[in-house]
Amino acid sequence: MSQALPARHYRGGYLVGFLILGVAAMRVILFYQGRSLLIALVLLAVFGLLYIVEPVLSARVRWFRFVYFPLQVALLLTLTNLRPFLDFTSALYIPLSVQALRAFSRRVAMAWMILFAVLLSVTTVVGMGWAAGLSFSLLVLAAAGFLLSYDLLYSQTQADQTESEALLAELQQAHQRLQAYAGQAEELAAVRERNRLARELHDSVSQMIFSITLTSQSARLLLERDPARVPEQLDRLQEMTGSALGQLRSLIAQLRPPQSP
Repeated sequence: MSQALPARHYRGGYLVGFLILGVAAMRVILFYQGRSLLIALVLLAVFGLLYIVEPVLSARVRWFRFVYFPLQVALLLTLTNLRPFLDFTSALYIPLSVQALRAFSRRVAMAWMILFAVLLSVTTVVGMGWAAGLSFSLLVLAAAGFLLSYDLLYSQTQADQTESEALLAELQQAHQRLQAYAGQAEELAAVRERNRLARELHDSVSQMIFSITLTSQSARLLLERDPARVPEQLDRLQEMTGSALGQLRSLIAQLRPPQSP
C-alpha cells in the first residue's frame, strides 16, 4: 500500500490557498448583501480557520483529517448554494486537493481529488450553465493540476535529497569504520611481526649467544689443560660470533621502515 508523502513540501501550494480564500472573500463582499453576505463571510471564516489549523491538528490527532475534509466539503457546498452563484468559491477545492495529497496515501488522496473535481464541475455547471460552467471548471482543474504536479515534484525532490543525504551519511560512517578496521589491521600486523621477530630472536640469536658463551668457557678450560686445542675453539667462537652478528643485522633490517623511492 502506498504511503503518504513526506512532511516536507512546497509551501507555495499552501499559500495559494490563502490567496484563493482572499479572492473569494473579496467577491463575496462585492456581490452579496444583507443576510447572504453575513452567512458567506461566516462560512469563509470557518473554512479559513480550519484550513490554518489542519496541518497542526492532523500531525497531532490522527483522526482529525477524516473529519476535516468532509466538514470542509460541507462548508463549500453550503457556500456555493448561496445566491447569486459565485464562481470563484468553487476554486477553494484546489487547496483542499493540496492538503489531501499531503494528508493521505496516494490512492486515498487521488480518490479525494476525483471527488473534488466532480463537485467543482457539477457546482459550476449548475450555477453557470453548461458552456460557462464547463469552461470555468476546466480552467480551474488545469490550474489545480499544475499546482499539484509542482507540489508533488517538489516533494519528490525533497524526498530524493533526504535519501541522498542519508545515503551519504551512511557512506561516511562506513568509511570511518573501514578506516578504524584498517588501523586495527595495521596494529594486528605490527603485533604479529613483533611476535615473529621475538621468536626468531629467541630461537636463533639467543641460542647462538648461549653457544658462544659455552664455547668461550670451553676455551678457557682448554687453555689450562690442552692449549693446543684453543685455536680451534677460537676459530669456532669467531664463526659463531659472525653468524650471530649476521642474524642480528637481518632482524634490524626487518625492523627498519621501507625507504621511500
